[in-house]
Amino acid sequence: MTAAPQTPEGAETSDLQRARALLSATAIRALAEDRWTRWRPWLDAPLFAAFVVLLTLVFAPVGQSVRAIPPLDSIAPETVRAERAVAVEDRSATEARRAAAAEASLPVFDYAPDLYLNLAKRVTEAVESLAIRAETKTMAPAQRRAAFQEAMGRPVSQTLFDILEELDNPADLSTAINYLLNLGLDRMIVEDRGSLPAEGPIRIALAGSDRLDKALVAGVMDVGQFRRLIQARAGDAPYGTARIARSFVLEAALSLATPNLTPNPARTEALRAEAIEAVEPEMVRIAVGEVVIREGDRVTKSAQDRLRLLNEGGAQRSFLGETMAIGALILGLVLLGGNFFRAARNPSHLSRKQIYMTLASAGGTAVLCIAMWYAGRGIAIGLGFPPEAATFLPPVALATVVVALVIDARTSLLVGIALALLVAYRVGGDLWVAAHYLVGVLAAGMTVRRGRRRSDIMKVGLVIAAAQLVLVPIMVVLDTTVPANEASYFIGAAVAGITGALLTAAFTTAGLPLFEFIFDETTDMRLLELASADNPLLKQLALRSPGTYYHSVMMANLAETAAEAIGANGLQARVMALYHDLGKMERPSYFAENQRGSNVHDRLPPELSARIIFAHIKDGIDIARKHRLGRPVLDAVTQHQGTTLLRVFHQRALERAKTTGEAVHEAEFRYPGPRPMTKESGILMLADTVEAATRALKDPKPEDVRERVSRVIAEKIADHQLDDCALTMKDLAQIEAAFVRALTLGVYHTRIEYPPLATPKSSQAAAHPVTNSQTATKKEPTPERRHDDANTATGEPTAHRPAEPTPISAVHPAPAPAPTSTAAAPTADQHQGGAAGVGRSAS
Repeated sequence: MTAAPQTPEGAETSDLQRARALLSATAIRALAEDRWTRWRPWLDAPLFAAFVVLLTLVFAPVGQSVRAIPPLDSIAPETVRAERAVAVEDRSATEARRAAAAEASLPVFDYAPDLYLNLAKRVTEAVESLAIRAETKTMAPAQRRAAFQEAMGRPVSQTLFDILEELDNPADLSTAINYLLNLGLDRMIVEDRGSLPAEGPIRIALAGSDRLDKALVAGVMDVGQFRRLIQARAGDAPYGTARIARSFVLEAALSLATPNLTPNPARTEALRAEAIEAVEPEMVRIAVGEVVIREGDRVTKSAQDRLRLLNEGGAQRSFLGETMAIGALILGLVLLGGNFFRAARNPSHLSRKQIYMTLASAGGTAVLCIAMWYAGRGIAIGLGFPPEAATFLPPVALATVVVALVIDARTSLLVGIALALLVAYRVGGDLWVAAHYLVGVLAAGMTVRRGRRRSDIMKVGLVIAAAQLVLVPIMVVLDTTVPANEASYFIGAAVAGITGALLTAAFTTAGLPLFEFIFDETTDMRLLELASADNPLLKQLALRSPGTYYHSVMMANLAETAAEAIGANGLQARVMALYHDLGKMERPSYFAENQRGSNVHDRLPPELSARIIFAHIKDGIDIARKHRLGRPVLDAVTQHQGTTLLRVFHQRALERAKTTGEAVHEAEFRYPGPRPMTKESGILMLADTVEAATRALKDPKPEDVRERVSRVIAEKIADHQLDDCALTMKDLAQIEAAFVRALTLGVYHTRIEYPPLATPKSSQAAAHPVTNSQTATKKEPTPERRHDDANTATGEPTAHRPAEPTPISAVHPAPAPAPTSTAAAPTADQHQGGAAGVGRSAS
């Protein structure tokens, strides 16, 4: 008799194993997100190359077409605008400036201020030697005269020489000559005045020094003038006893008069060359969109020159070379950004999906910025504003806002700064245009944290607008290239900056849903939509599984409070709690919180009940993937049970095994996992168990609630369910405190007992028996009847527990009653996955 039932029981066990394997494979496949997680070099490499090529084409400069130069004094047939920024050298203007620099270069003269001091010394020494030789007579007269002539540097007749030797005081001779020579001590004397410029200063190079001084031409005299000065002052010389040789004194002074200022042509030419080299080329700068000549205007020489320079500038620049350079720059920025994250003190490894989202936001923003710039130029011209004001319109901060919302602030700032520099180059902007973009990027990066509502995004746009508007008056003061009287330019720049900031908010609000759809990403705004009570899935859950819905709402409150207490994403935790039991909609009557009356599991074998409970997780995965609810909901559905044990059905299988002798494996009654892998998933598991366990308390006093919450968390830790998430012991302590506070103050708080309504005596006697009867017969379902979670001991006495479920003797021999020590409080852990087909067949 015992062999007959073993075959179906063996089949049931095999089916349970297959159900667990199917659930595990479904969860793994759902969480793997194979489309984004696994790298595909054959696809990723071409897409990355396409991204670089796209940005290269967007930011590559447009070539300038050659324009015909109309004849002088003719009427321009069309308006010519610069298609790209041009900076060309005006050679004729440069040559004119260089000629002017060469002309302005002063000639250099070497000046010897000690020349006449040396001549006076020479005369003194010659006269002293004359006196000594005349007194000693050691030399013949002819030899003495020859020596004197050599010392003086001029011939002396024999008669005059004899007179000089006979002077009573020969020193009077040198004194008279030196008096006349000393007239040149403080004067600059040049040989020929023709070597001097007509007027103005000259440069003076002192002998033995590299220093150059300046002197006026008016203060320089030539040798002829100096000699005439000597002749004029000859009568004032102190001759003394040498008066007899007055003519010799004058002739000697005139012969010794030489220039102390001489031209230095080599140094003059060197300095002139330096002056010419220092002249910078005269550049003509034409901005993008600048009008070179307007239709209907008369063609002037200046307009012809500008057209010629515009054509020359376009011919000089290599479009292919600049395009390749831009491509190399973009590739370098992308690779540098990747290495920046890896080499940082806190490395950040972006996933494949995050990299694609970053590149997509950068590429889309780049295309949009250039398109807005072209559109802004046309609008500015139509409204009478300078087209240069359109450079302030591109919404460069758009990529920063989007990346900050879907990834993080650090990545968003890196993308924004790179785009600011590239867009500034493409629109021909200068330092202040780049600063305008960077201010918007930094303002967006500091403002965007969590955009949960459209108003949050609009606030970001207003902050960007305010920051960029502040830069306009600063630019007025600091940018010397913009004329201060161009009021229309500054008005246009301010309007364009504000418009671009508001467009950033508008494009973010409009494009973020599309971004979420393409990349299957769940932002805070998407989470708010999911958390809304008007969501169709939540409405279905409330209508089809009302007990599950209210259990999920209670869990949502607990999870959100705990997540915010430890700094996790409270909104995400709330949404995960609301949808974690989504699969129960398929078979609501198999879950005790939705039952009103008998429990269907009382008539089923424990293996089949376990398969049905497992099935709700697979059903939840299918519903979440079908409705694209996002990764957080998939995490909630697959992970909130971890690998917990279905204790109710495991215990029943053990009780039955006492009579049948069959083997019962605990692993078959455990969820296949995975265990929680994020803080939010770990909080969800704890909230699910705590909500069910505390609901089993008959008199939930604060100390009982605190003890039950602490026990639940300790059991989860002991069962290693929290090993894979990042919750620390400090986090768990804060979560426990948050649970206790939410349950004692928000759920199980005390209320005032209202007095009974006054009723007529005649009706009271009849009313009491009815009330007592109803009270005695009515049994509210408790969480202890939820067979989807029974892995936490309640410690409740038997008297507080509901009656034992109906025996399943109709299907199998009745097992012995479960001992009190194995009673388990319901948790929220057994609500997920299983084989949907198996569940339907069981029902």
